[in-house]
Amino acid sequence: MFLIFLALLIAAPLAELAVLIAAGREFGVLPVVAVCLLTAMLGVALVKRQGLAALRAAERDLATGKAPVEAVVDGAFLALAAPLLMTPGFISDAIGLLLLVPAIRRAAARRALAALRRRLGESATGIVRLRL
Repeated sequence: MFLIFLALLIAAPLAELAVLIAAGREFGVLPVVAVCLLTAMLGVALVKRQGLAALRAAERDLATGKAPVEAVVDGAFLALAAPLLMTPGFISDAIGLLLLVPAIRRAAARRALAALRRRLGESATGIVRLRL
């Protein structure tokens, strides 16, 4: 797992740089910089809006006594989308924008929760009530 992470840590910036250089040659530097800035601003606004919706969903779940697991995982994917959108580059922007699509985010969240449940067991996602 560490080697995969290390390879991604090296390959991702190189791929971003290659795509930015190719786009700069094709369309010019100013349009490429403008698109990068635009996606960063748009991404911040969308993440803020959807993040507040995820927070409201978590509050709703807590108010009904339900564990806000899905809302928390949804918020985690939004938190992942934000830096991807703010990082200059088209590859990270594409991944960040995909994470802003609720259906894609829900599918990714379901997979992440299933993997987490397999690793930790089903009881790891319940609410524990303590009386003090």
